[in-house]
Amino acid sequence: MTPYLLQLLVDPKTGSSLELHEPSYDSSGNIITGALVARSGKVKYQIVRGVPRFLENAPVDTVSAFGDEWNFFNFVQFKENWLQHTVANTWGSPEFFYGKTIVDAGGGSGAQTKWFLEYGAQHVILLDLSHSVDDVVKKNLSGIDPSRYDIIQCSIDAPPLKSSSIDGIVYCHNVIQHTPSVEKTATALYSLVAPGGEFVFNCYGVNDLGLVRWVRLNLVYKPLRAVLKRVPFGVRLAYSRFVAILRLIPIVGTLLEKANFVVQGDVPVVPAESVLSRLRRRYKCAVLNTFDGYGAHAYQWLKTDDEIKAILESFKPKPSQILNYEKYFQRPAPIGCGLRVIR
Repeated sequence: MTPYLLQLLVDPKTGSSLELHEPSYDSSGNIITGALVARSGKVKYQIVRGVPRFLENAPVDTVSAFGDEWNFFNFVQFKENWLQHTVANTWGSPEFFYGKTIVDAGGGSGAQTKWFLEYGAQHVILLDLSHSVDDVVKKNLSGIDPSRYDIIQCSIDAPPLKSSSIDGIVYCHNVIQHTPSVEKTATALYSLVAPGGEFVFNCYGVNDLGLVRWVRLNLVYKPLRAVLKRVPFGVRLAYSRFVAILRLIPIVGTLLEKANFVVQGDVPVVPAESVLSRLRRRYKCAVLNTFDGYGAHAYQWLKTDDEIKAILESFKPKPSQILNYEKYFQRPAPIGCGLRVIR
């Protein structure tokens, strides 16, 4: 934990400042252990292995499946997907990150934090509630200057950061639907944004218009997830691997995806890539996306366009302060496109 982060931390319950007690430091001056004590003196948040832990009353058990998932899959191998989908369709170019402070809310494996830093972000604060913060996150960030990032274990619907403190980007991509309340989390994250900064988010949408889509969602996806989310990790992984292989079969694979038995999604084209290498990438995408789509996480809300628009309206922005509005709500929307709300 860097001294810089200490200036931003607050008690997530009250918003009051925290005092650092009994710290120990590494050779670079970063805080390795200690306690963050609320003004009342009754609440202490421990710093363990350089990570402040805001776990009191936090629903850790609801995201344990994500910790298992990212510790196993990592995600760092999907950088091309991130660049060609999320980055290109949300900002246009990764050059946008240069010199910015970024909050990576629901940072998962730490892969996106790593990439933000590789493209010149000044400082990244990763927020995640799962145990991935002690495993894959640290592995992915191990070769990066630790003074450029911080990791906080916390619930992203109660981020322990000062209101209006982030003048760069508060980023929550493919995560907000997995929190107890999309609306509460969106409000909490938007409150962190300082004037001139932006809140960037997306949310899984309801795709049930027309008889075929209604059947896919309600008679295939929902019942199948209800079963798969309850089976052991290895069984769900075996299912994902099996249907991922079937997805590679022409026509059969396409029909299986359209019927919602497997999720591959779009696989970006890599110039001069061999046929075998592309097949491997398609297979890996299908395994991960299927496993994630039918995962054991507690929450997976699907929101209508009107519900997302209501969240935007609650921020009371001027129309010019919402970027990607038309693009996000067009159908089909560009893959990975996020809404950008400027404060």
